[in-house]
Amino acid sequence: MFSRGEAPEVPALSSPPPPDGLLPVDEHVLLPDLLTIPPTSVEVRDLPTGRVLRFANTVWNDGEGPLELHGVTEVAARRTRVVQRAYTAGGSTAEWPVGEFVWHPTHTHWHLDGFAIYQLWSLNQVGELDTLVASSDKVSYCLIDAEIADPGNRLRPPAREYTGCGRSRQGLSVGWGDTYRSYLDGQSLPLERVGDGLFALVSIANPDHRLRETETGNNTGLVYLAITAERATIVPWRSIAKERCLSGGKC
Repeated sequence: MFSRGEAPEVPALSSPPPPDGLLPVDEHVLLPDLLTIPPTSVEVRDLPTGRVLRFANTVWNDGEGPLELHGVTEVAARRTRVVQRAYTAGGSTAEWPVGEFVWHPTHTHWHLDGFAIYQLWSLNQVGELDTLVASSDKVSYCLIDAEIADPGNRLRPPAREYTGCGRSRQGLSVGWGDTYRSYLDGQSLPLERVGDGLFALVSIANPDHRLRETETGNNTGLVYLAITAERATIVPWRSIAKERCLSGGKC
């Protein structure tokens, strides 16, 4: 099972509040719950476009129901609107708009726009997030059942149910995750203005809260890094916590 990692206090993004209002069913709706694994495969790379931090990112579903997305193509407008479809225990469905499917030219398939955001934060003297030193735009994602995230989840289907990156249907089943490897386009942050030091690499799924979930306060994955000119080394949380204790007194 993937680890949930620490629950850091990340400054809130400037985004609209979660959508409210009644869903078009009276039954309990089985919503997904997106969790982000702390980024992995972190490395510093020198590219023709500049020095960057590359990393892998995994989002998985620990909710009551799948995250299911359906595209509605408007030929005249040359766009594919996306609706999220949720189910109830009684078999009813509810739908609401959540964005668009966009064509990703380097991945050569369709993505949901604005699914995640990546940030690099400096740390203050007691190990808390201090200054945002690098950020991605909101990253688009193709959502499929790529790997089992929670083998013991009783709601997890035994086989992959969402397998394609087309613009008709994508999603994440309960207990399944989707990983974007570090070599893929978009899995990096610029380091041109970042010196050596300790940092926090943060990944946030569903940053605008457009997707309906059972919980949106657990969408953040974080890993602490020591970055030098040529290397990024993961720093265990216990080392950061020890430094906070030394700086602030007894813990």
